[in-house]
Amino acid sequence: MNWKSVLKNIGMYLLKIFLVLLFISVAFIGGAMLGYGVIGDGGSPLDVFDPELWQHIFDFFL
Repeated sequence: MNWKSVLKNIGMYLLKIFLVLLFISVAFIGGAMLGYGVIGDGGSPLDVFDPELWQHIFDFFL
């Protein structure tokens, strides 16, 4: 095992971690948009990106 193969293995490991985090982020954003816009009150799904909405949600739970 040489340094080139070690660096390649580390790179592949980091790529897998990045892809998993990316898929989790996309699933969270898609789920929030679906839940708020379609299942929820029927507002625009893009309202999920409004900071005032998130402040209202945090105030509700805290």
